[in-house]
Amino acid sequence: MIGPVPRSGMLRMHKPPGVTSRRVVDRVRRAVGSRRVGHAGTLDPFAEGLLLVAWDKATALVPYLHIYPKTYLVTAEFGRVTDTQDRTGATIATADPSGITTGAIESALAGFRGKVLQIPPMFSAVKHRGRRLYEFAREGKEVERPSREREVYRFELCTWEAPRATFEVQCAGGTYIRTLIHDLGRVLGPGATVTELLRTTVGPHRLEGALSLEELESLDGDALLARRISLAEVLPDWPRVTVEEPREADAIRCGSWTDPRGLLAAGGEYRITSAAGGLLALARGGERTRLLRVLGEQ
Repeated sequence: MIGPVPRSGMLRMHKPPGVTSRRVVDRVRRAVGSRRVGHAGTLDPFAEGLLLVAWDKATALVPYLHIYPKTYLVTAEFGRVTDTQDRTGATIATADPSGITTGAIESALAGFRGKVLQIPPMFSAVKHRGRRLYEFAREGKEVERPSREREVYRFELCTWEAPRATFEVQCAGGTYIRTLIHDLGRVLGPGATVTELLRTTVGPHRLEGALSLEELESLDGDALLARRISLAEVLPDWPRVTVEEPREADAIRCGSWTDPRGLLAAGGEYRITSAAGGLLALARGGERTRLLRVLGEQ
């Protein structure tokens, strides 16, 4: 690696289909020379799209990225059900989908918006008695799984030409798009499975301009620095307050800052930055100001 490598930051990566999220993280780890690397939400190996990968101090912000809604473009094939609920699985049922109408799909979608209950698919990383569900599934076993409440903010039909439909879905983290489509297919009758899945946004972060693995490999340190998202911009929609007084900045780094000038509104969550633009902390205002995360950048 030639040139300076940033000590902390985040990259918007375009995960290709056929590659695991862990492999993308490993490639970023090698590129930035850090062992402390994490991402904001796994994509299934067959899926592609936006994967936010953070390293060093930026990993402390990953839990806040998980809170953001995520948007997907999904292609579904009706009339076929697989054991994985996506194209990689074995077909376990087929039916004629020709009787499905656009109106029927639109009507059914109404039941999948807002709070929904999902049973995690057997081919998933959810744990049961200390083992991943996919381990049981690979042994041909099915175990009982409790349903989980998730929230779907938007679920819109884009195109329908039997047997395939495309949808745009915006949902909370932890929602299984495969299961949404599986359950929709069950409601409509002939079943359905996901054939293509593309994640386009994570909160304010968009897929456009994200780095491919090939681009990542070609970057030197200066180019990587130019593509990096700084700590202060990982959560760009949080209001920003700048503390220029060195003593106040030191108090934040020590975790003892109490917002003596009343900069933060009660209940509001803020990015606190230094005069040089570094992220000092995340904080919540109130009668007693709470420092949520102390990053301590200059």
